[in-house]
Formats: sequence, C-alpha cells, structure tokens
Amino acid sequence: MKSSTQSFLSNLIDYAGLFPPSQLPLEEAIHNYASYKSDADAWMLGRFIIPASRLDELDPYVSLFSKKIRLDISAIGQRSTDASHCLGLLQSDLDKISAFCHRHGGKVSINVYEMPLPPILPNSHFLKTIARETNKHQLQTFCEITMPLNDEWVDMMLQTVDEISEHNRKEDIQLGVKLRTGGVTADAFPSPEQVATTLVACYERNIPLKFTAGLHHPIRMYRDEVSTKMHGFLNLFTAGMLVGVHRLDIPTTADVLADEDPSHFRFTEKGLFWKDLIVAVTEIEQYRKQSLYSYGSCSFDEPREGLQSKKIL
Repeated sequence: MKSSTQSFLSNLIDYAGLFPPSQLPLEEAIHNYASYKSDADAWMLGRFIIPASRLDELDPYVSLFSKKIRLDISAIGQRSTDASHCLGLLQSDLDKISAFCHRHGGKVSINVYEMPLPPILPNSHFLKTIARETNKHQLQTFCEITMPLNDEWVDMMLQTVDEISEHNRKEDIQLGVKLRTGGVTADAFPSPEQVATTLVACYERNIPLKFTAGLHHPIRMYRDEVSTKMHGFLNLFTAGMLVGVHRLDIPTTADVLADEDPSHFRFTEKGLFWKDLIVAVTEIEQYRKQSLYSYGSCSFDEPREGLQSKKIL
C-alpha cells in the first residue's frame, strides 16, 4: 500500500453504528466495533461514537475489549436550547464519562468529546467554561455548529468560528469545530460552497475540524435514498488539505468538493493528487494530525467497500 494512502486513511473512520441511518441496537453496534478492531483494516478505524448519556449501557460489553485491544470512545454531548441548559448537560455528561472510565480502567479510553452548541452565537465566557471543564477530563473537544441550514447559516457559522478562534487565541485550552455534512434527508446536506467556506474559515483561524453524517462514499455522488448528492469523504479531506497546502480560495475548494470524477484523485508514492495539485505524504500526515481529525460514519463496511471499488485499497 502506498504511504500516501496509509497516511490519509489512518484512523479516519469513527464508527457511529448507533446513529441514523443504520441506527443499530447497542449490542449489535458494539459487537461490530469489537470485530472491526481485530480486522485487517483496523488501522482505518477510529473511535466508537456513543452519547455520553448512554455510557452506562456499555458496561456489559467492556469484556469484549482489553488493554491491548481497547474500547476507544468519542462521547457525544446532548443538544440544548441555551447556554445555561448546555452547561448543565455538559456537567452531567462529564460525570458519566469520569465514572465510566473509573469503572473500567485501561480497557477503555475516552479522550474526545463532541459537543452540540445551542443554536445561538457563543460568547467568550461560555466557550471558556466548556474548555475548562472538558480539559479537567483530558478531553479534546469539538463544538458542533447546530444553526439551521438556511440562508443565514454561513454568516452564523463564520461568527461562531470567529468566537472560537478568539477563545483559542487567548486561552491555552483549544477548541475544535465539528461540521455536519449530511443526514437522512436532502435538506440536511450543506452545499459544496457552504462546506468550502467552513474549510477555508477554519484553516485561516487554525481551528481543527471533525466531521459527521452523509460521508458513506469516497467520491461525491447522487444517492436515491436521500434524493440528493452526498459528499465524498475523499473529496472532503482532500479539499481541506489543499486549502492548507495551496491556499485554495472558496470557489476552487468547492470545485474539489463537487468533483464526481474518481480519476481526478490519485494516491502515489509522492503524495495525493487532485488533478495537478499535490499534497505530499508529510503534509497529509501533518494535516490529519493537526487539523483534519476524522469523521463519523454509521457504517465501516460501506466506506471501505467504496475504497476497494475505486482500487484505493
């Protein structure tokens, strides 16, 4: 396997089998994850995604794991309506995370927390409190933007990342952004231009990104089940890297995201190419480690089957 492929795909896919459209029972999802952890493709697998409020339900299944093959978890926060409500739910989640880790020791690890912000513009005190409280539990925190996906979304997103950027500039504890790139209906999918604006904005502000939803396939394509085009995870992460390496503007970044031709994406020993633009292997490693974290998928099989069909694996 080419080193560029390995660097790009390493721990890329967080398993979110509990969530739509799969929405599996917990027993089936956690057994799937345990099986994937011992699979030949386990190197592409990231964390098991579960709401922090449901961690207690995992207790009977921790025996599937060990200190050598660990249950790595990204905990999801609860949705809220305002800052006060959000911080109350946050404390409840953190208590559950702490208790779960204490019960199970080295068999489990929870070091990522994905927190849906309330659909309001966050202020500095609010963000500082989130960062301070989650840092007490050694959690890397990604703040999900939950504004309605309408004509005002870009402005609200930009204001939100400005606030996060200002927080990160002033404080030692850094926050990331989580971007939702789809759902189970067509109206849940942001356009290539909206995603491109987010990628460029977060790069310019040095904010790390995590993604979720709708990223089942490597390359963008139309899907009957949602009656729209779904973003490709190869498009998405390639676009994010090209923004950093080649300082792409928003229209060109949107072109990468909208590209439906697999032949335009090539992994070589030198790096990853999109058309004639290259991201070197060392740059892939850098961006995956520092700014383009991973994405949540309700299937692990679908993405890797897509990669195999494109002769990438």
